[in-house]
Amino acid sequence: MLNLLYSQLSLTRKSSIIPERVITVKSEEDLKNITEAVGRYEYLRGSEGKIVADLTKLRGIEEIGDKLRVLAGTPWRDVKEKNPEILGNLDFSVGGSVEYGDAGFGFYEFKFIKDRVEVEAYLNGNKYIGKYKGGIIYSVLIRKENKEIITKAYEAKDLDELYYMIKGWFSVTFPPFRDVTIQWKDDKFTLTVSYTKLREKLLSDLVKNFYKGGIIYEEVSFPHKYRYFGQIDFSKLPELKERIKKSKQTTLRISFNKVYFSVYSDIFLSFPEAELFPHSDIIEENELNGCIMCGKCVEVCPYSEYKGSLVYSPLGFYILQALGSAIQINCHMCGKCVEVCPAKLDIISEISKTAVYNIKQIEKGKVKELSYKREIVVTPIGASLEDRILKAILYLYSKGSIAGIKYLDVNIQDLVRGKIDWKKIAKQFAGVSQIITITPEEYYYLQPLKNYAILDINYIEEYTIADQEIKKEELHIPCYLKGFGKENIKCSYAFLDILNNTSSKSEIKAKVTLCPFTAKKLNIATPLDLLIPQVNKEAVKLISRKIKRNLEKSSKILDDAKWYMGVADPLYDELANEIYEVELKTLQPEELLILYFYLDSLEDFTQEEKKIIGEKIARLLLK
Repeated sequence: MLNLLYSQLSLTRKSSIIPERVITVKSEEDLKNITEAVGRYEYLRGSEGKIVADLTKLRGIEEIGDKLRVLAGTPWRDVKEKNPEILGNLDFSVGGSVEYGDAGFGFYEFKFIKDRVEVEAYLNGNKYIGKYKGGIIYSVLIRKENKEIITKAYEAKDLDELYYMIKGWFSVTFPPFRDVTIQWKDDKFTLTVSYTKLREKLLSDLVKNFYKGGIIYEEVSFPHKYRYFGQIDFSKLPELKERIKKSKQTTLRISFNKVYFSVYSDIFLSFPEAELFPHSDIIEENELNGCIMCGKCVEVCPYSEYKGSLVYSPLGFYILQALGSAIQINCHMCGKCVEVCPAKLDIISEISKTAVYNIKQIEKGKVKELSYKREIVVTPIGASLEDRILKAILYLYSKGSIAGIKYLDVNIQDLVRGKIDWKKIAKQFAGVSQIITITPEEYYYLQPLKNYAILDINYIEEYTIADQEIKKEELHIPCYLKGFGKENIKCSYAFLDILNNTSSKSEIKAKVTLCPFTAKKLNIATPLDLLIPQVNKEAVKLISRKIKRNLEKSSKILDDAKWYMGVADPLYDELANEIYEVELKTLQPEELLILYFYLDSLEDFTQEEKKIIGEKIARLLLK
């Protein structure tokens, strides 16, 4: 399916042939054996060919003296921080900018990016170093900026004003700027000029009405349906004005008698007077449903990593859908793709429509409920984690915080896919002010409940992690918990294994995790486990036997009081209840909690005794 995906060359252009093979390039060694292929350096655009060399993951920057050695798949966004002399569209790859003939910052002085850099490339299986002359690029050598750069800006409502200003400069001389760029954005034109400080005296008269500005960094990270790249004679620039004003954003790179333009639009445009570059959208039909092919979702998608292919990312979903080969993405709907999507697509709603899970059998635990204004809420996802439920209750009680327990009987598939009637569910939480979950999955999936009920939703590890010192590098944070820090957020695939009945490998090296399913998979602890290593179940039996013996000793009192029955039944009931309560009051709160939690599994008591004991414990605890 990856070969079909790579047949999409731009937002509207498709290859006339489906590639026969896609070769993933991870190192220079992989390129040495490729004699016939086209390079794919980025998701945004590609070239037609029977064999595609996938260099999208070939990334890295090495500083060598006054130069940067940048691997071909590296986006300019990463290079920007290294102070390069030239700079392309931040979302384009460095290798792509060279092969596809991009202009960028520095176009005025240096012309196209390929004219200013050298490459390490392979042509017909042979390596060469120097100016780009075809083949597949392995790395690009870019000079570092060693001079102070000054940037000035000037705003105008009309392009003509800026055009005639620049034309006036050219009619007298050729000013020694490093870069001259016009950008149309937010209904205004902004002209920026950049130059080295050494040239300031030569240019001061030309920019005396300019204000201090910043370099214009071009990117594609915003919603649009069409992209146009090309060049036009500077003298014809005014002819583009009306089409530019119809665009969402346009960048014009100016170099003496030529203008390189990048136009991003929601409506189809044509540029007959210009030379359009191959990756322009010259076809009106855009079937990608808003996807701009930036690939940002690929960078964060746990499911595509879990499946081992970008085919199973939202990018793959939208492109293959447009190509008539829709796929199912049976992911856990973590929403990381939505967070980074510059097109603001409702990705989760789209992929959840077709998701179907082959859920691994989860051992069903029995959750004993206890109503209170603060409740630990358990769904079928966490119902098997009986010990963890009790640990959470014991922990909260040790902090002086009482919590009840509620079991929410919902379908796991519906919960993950967001197909729950939350308005109906909210009625179960009348009088509840706070929900605490025992798994990050339940914490994440229950969030919509806040739209229908006034309550807080928290995760138990929010509290436990504050009670101990855990080194950041030793802590694993699952992808559901975005507020715990970005550094160590990583999916262990533990819940994906449950949803899809698989057993995958995980490369997580942490010693502590905030996810109980990851803890079980990797045999490591959660912070709650560190605070309460285990629940003494044997103590439950000892407690129950002690109470049973004492109740048997009190049986003579109850037998003697039976004469009340039929005469003054309330007095007999009161005496019986008093006996139970006296016995239970001899227990510590923690013992009461443990007894309550495991009461139904004990064989020492009759069902009637369990009912009375349960009611008495609940009353004592909730006091």
